[in-house]
Amino acid sequence: MYPHERSLVKRLANQPFVLIGINSDPKTRLRTAMKKNNITWRSFWDGGNTRGPIATAWGVRGWPTIYVLDDRGVIRYKNVRGAKMDTAVDALLAKTTTSLTENLSSVKPEERGMAAYYLGSAGVKGAKSAITNLLEDADPVVRQRAATGLALLGDKTDPLLELLRKATTDKNPSVQVASLQTLGRSGDAGSAGVIVKALSSKNSEVLVAAIGGAGELKATQAVDALKTLTSHKETAVSQAAIASLGLVGGKAGTAALKELAGQPKHPGRVRIAAALFQSGDKASGDAFKAFLSDETVSVRREAINALASLKGLETQPLYVKALADKDAEVRNVARKVLNKSKDPKIQKALKDVLALEVDDLLPKLRNRQTVVAASRGLAALGADVAPLLMERLATEKTAAGQDGIGRTLFGMRSDKSVTRIVKAGLKSEVRVVRGWSAFLLHFNSPDPTLLPTLAEFATSDFELLNAHSLRALGRFKQKKATEALATVLKKQADSANARLITTAIGSLQRQDTPAAAEALGELLENPKFRKQAEAALKRMKTPAAKKFLKPSAPSKSPTPSAGSATIKDAEAAKEAAETFVDLSQSGLGLKGVGKALGKPAETKATEVRVHTAGGKRLPSRFGPPLGKKNALLVKFRSAKANVIVVVMTKKANGKYGWWDVLSLPKSDFEKLPKLLPASAATKVKAKKAVRAKKLRTR
Repeated sequence: MYPHERSLVKRLANQPFVLIGINSDPKTRLRTAMKKNNITWRSFWDGGNTRGPIATAWGVRGWPTIYVLDDRGVIRYKNVRGAKMDTAVDALLAKTTTSLTENLSSVKPEERGMAAYYLGSAGVKGAKSAITNLLEDADPVVRQRAATGLALLGDKTDPLLELLRKATTDKNPSVQVASLQTLGRSGDAGSAGVIVKALSSKNSEVLVAAIGGAGELKATQAVDALKTLTSHKETAVSQAAIASLGLVGGKAGTAALKELAGQPKHPGRVRIAAALFQSGDKASGDAFKAFLSDETVSVRREAINALASLKGLETQPLYVKALADKDAEVRNVARKVLNKSKDPKIQKALKDVLALEVDDLLPKLRNRQTVVAASRGLAALGADVAPLLMERLATEKTAAGQDGIGRTLFGMRSDKSVTRIVKAGLKSEVRVVRGWSAFLLHFNSPDPTLLPTLAEFATSDFELLNAHSLRALGRFKQKKATEALATVLKKQADSANARLITTAIGSLQRQDTPAAAEALGELLENPKFRKQAEAALKRMKTPAAKKFLKPSAPSKSPTPSAGSATIKDAEAAKEAAETFVDLSQSGLGLKGVGKALGKPAETKATEVRVHTAGGKRLPSRFGPPLGKKNALLVKFRSAKANVIVVVMTKKANGKYGWWDVLSLPKSDFEKLPKLLPASAATKVKAKKAVRAKKLRTR
């Protein structure tokens, strides 16, 4: 999903299109996902759960949910992905482009100006002449927006400078951002003044654009404002300000950065050192050795990622140092960079460190509680770990350890280099490596060349691997695979290994071929296998399976058993429930009824729920209301011949809630009226009959 979204954002970078993500994960997981998946588009956090305010407002009931909106904010498509999403977006963009072109002739200045800007930002070359005409428009705002649109289309900026400077104060932030970025790229020193003014904007996007423009123009008059913005509460703004000071450079820019570098605990200290180095202060590169030893993991991560931008600094020793870092992310960055080195010493260091990491995580693969985390940790090391895992597979004695290694390699199967390494394992001299290689490769495709190896290990005594091989054979339709499964069942005829028997029968069912049906048909003669084989044959679609099944006898109308629920019982239950309502109102309550019956154990709550109906009419499944205050629900439990009675009462806030739950044997129904006082019993008899609802029995 993320790769497609990245390609969409890249393809439509200059189009009137925006991708917005809403995430319901916890914040820490969201940050990790954004970094790992290179999420550059705007992503909002929705409270860390699936009932966040945004999801609730948009009626989201499943994840992921995708809405494609048009330029007016109307949902046009829902849950389209891949090629269908591309088609939907392109169709809406084409419609929007046509609409914008028409708006260039609108009588409304706002529509004319924004149409010119949007067409320019979308790179619609065909609209260039029409936008140029708007440079003579009577409305000054239309003119400045048209100039911004033309600049975005690649027109020379010199004739447009005056209008672009005015556009930096446009009421639309998007126009401001585009004009500031254009002025920064123009190299026009005369525009530094308007860019400095924009540094006081309250809009963070405008601020970042102005900061970038100040850096590109090397505007020394912006240094004081930039220094202040390095402490901005928004990270994007503060980081942009630090980078801009490095671009400004000179005495003023360097002095400001050195002043900031004097704060050893400054949150942006890594970026400050990088900006100083880029401004010409080569001595600041020494700070990165200390950063890579910092106790804060975020500082070490930032430092290792910044090394690539420090042209002229000897970084190899720093990357080698990072190989021993406690944090996997730091180590991975260092490893990826050093992998490009052909130095034998570096390559040996990489292999040694990687081997240590594998051996550190290997014991955790044998533990059911830690195997998932350990497998993810190994996969995070990259494809270089695959050869080492295959080596460890050859010496691993435990089935759990082998399964953990297999799980890890399975998770890395999308990497072609890992697939090549696993395929080489088919020729290994170590038998267990050949077996696991065949099992892992069958997920890529049911290659017939894997059948002999899978058949060999299906009949082997290798724990787990034999069951895995049986499952794999179920994906093959060839007769050889069926014969291998039948052989296993014959071998297990006197065995107590129910797991292997069930797996083999399940694989034959999955094959769903006449040969598989015949193999299952032969099992019907064995009392040990008959029940499972018959069930598998019933689920098979091949007509060949039907000839092995005996026709079932015509069904007779079932006679109610002594403990089953009937309509007569339902009526009795209704009367008993109404009586219980009256008992509850008289103050006897749940425990009192149980006590009076002499069976307190029978009053154990068997069904406790929380429900509020907001004072509205109750859903029909709760039964008819009894008066203005109560409602009842009667359910049967035929297994124990019990009746569950639930009474609902109206609370002070006008909502209904569960008040009491009673489970009674049907034999005790007739005892309930005897518990009522004479007056209450009279009430029950005089009470108007409640309209009966259809009761379900089971």
